[in-house]
Amino acid sequence: MKKEADDAAIPADQVQAALETILASRVFINAPRMCRLLRFLVEKAISGAVRDTSEYAIGIEVFDHDPSAYSTSEDPVVRVQVGRLRKKLKVYYAILGADSSIEISIPIGSYMPVIQRKSVLDIAPKQSGILAIHPFKCISHHQDAVNFTQGLNEELMHQLFKAFGKIIVTYSFVTSGDADYESWILKDIYGAGVKHLLEGSIQIDEEHLRASIRLIDVSAGCIAWTEQFDRRVFFAISHQEELALSICRALKRFFCHQ
Repeated sequence: MKKEADDAAIPADQVQAALETILASRVFINAPRMCRLLRFLVEKAISGAVRDTSEYAIGIEVFDHDPSAYSTSEDPVVRVQVGRLRKKLKVYYAILGADSSIEISIPIGSYMPVIQRKSVLDIAPKQSGILAIHPFKCISHHQDAVNFTQGLNEELMHQLFKAFGKIIVTYSFVTSGDADYESWILKDIYGAGVKHLLEGSIQIDEEHLRASIRLIDVSAGCIAWTEQFDRRVFFAISHQEELALSICRALKRFFCHQ
């Protein structure tokens, strides 16, 4: 169990050292704006300057907005970038920072970081062979199909964690269709130590359901494995569970032959 956050109990020099380690990691090293944002927030937390981490203050100090023209209601840059920062920190601690003794996080609904020391039980050995999961998309417009796909994503996450343990990392992004953007996404997660990205889609007509699954080799940027799973249409939790187990078993067979 983690101890309750207590910034004062951790010496400032140790927090600063933890920050520098994060910023120098391959998760952050090529993201200068993320580095600037994290440094700003952590240094404000160290100094206890809570009021200086309002959305408006961050927009002015970190993103160089004009104080006379900046409006947080019209420009969501701080909310968007802090959301991205939360995800990057999650990836960092799941992979490179798994054995860190100090954890820095930013709770949802707040911009002030929580800095806490992890107990020995929380410190895990570094993982290898990380599998990232991009939630499957539904390419049918029927609401039952959308709901089924959301439920399948939840069930698949559960089954993959049971099968592979802590090598699983979720990674959500918007597929823009732009090749340069998607290439940047692959480089971003490869820099985080991810080897494979699992993605897929669900297509449903009146009688049939097809799950098309792809495993992307992140370093090469190409498809390493693909499979299709055809089922009769049956919107039920048991159907989600059976399909998720089938996908999970197929992935196991793929990795066993690597």
